[in-house]
Amino acid sequence: MEKKRPFIGVDAIFINEEKKILLIHRTGKNFSGYWGLVSGMVEWGEEVEVALRREVQEEIGVEITDIIYTGRYYDTIGRHPTKTVICLPHLCKIKSGVPKPISECDEVRWFQKEEIRKMELAYDHKKMLLDLDLI
Repeated sequence: MEKKRPFIGVDAIFINEEKKILLIHRTGKNFSGYWGLVSGMVEWGEEVEVALRREVQEEIGVEITDIIYTGRYYDTIGRHPTKTVICLPHLCKIKSGVPKPISECDEVRWFQKEEIRKMELAYDHKKMLLDLDLI
């Protein structure tokens, strides 16, 4: 019998010099067609920051720096459609590379906070941005 357990997720929040926020247009099995933050799961034995760097590289092809854990946990029932996930969002900056769709997305774009306020985002990404007073 498989033991049920929560999963740990990471989210990358990018804000550029113009105060725009980077979102990806998702194509994976969960929330396909929605915009959201770059996000993914921590693998067994992987450090959280390593997972964040890996997910960002896999999804949009950039290296990151200035990583700041926001101190928020998101574990509400229903935030993920198939499992219980505790999420660890981080503010970060692009160290090198230009964001482009590589995996689990077909578009990468910078949005004004006013635009995001009117959007429905994947998972609880909008709540994360609201709680951090970013939109």
